[in-house]
Amino acid sequence: MVTAVQEAPVTPAGVTEGPDAAEVDAYVAHFQARVVQDAMREATASYWRRRAQTFRDARARPGDFLGDSTIEQRRARWCRLTEIAKACEARAQVALIRDEVRP
Repeated sequence: MVTAVQEAPVTPAGVTEGPDAAEVDAYVAHFQARVVQDAMREATASYWRRRAQTFRDARARPGDFLGDSTIEQRRARWCRLTEIAKACEARAQVALIRDEVRP
């Protein structure tokens, strides 16, 4: 026999139905603020100079453990990291926000 009344969905104990509208609004507002912050940070020359330095620092130095890599692999990694650092420096040259004094 079918009745017109539907039963409420059963959820396991301790499981909530989901966030309410206020929680969703707060999450979206926080997310939007982070997107703007990231965009502003990536628009600065100093950000790109720091990124370039990070890639230069990632290159192997004397005394580093190199594992089983071949000399060709090490050279390729060195060149790849150097090229990425150069690209970051080039990006710093055309940055929208000049936030530091050039040396």
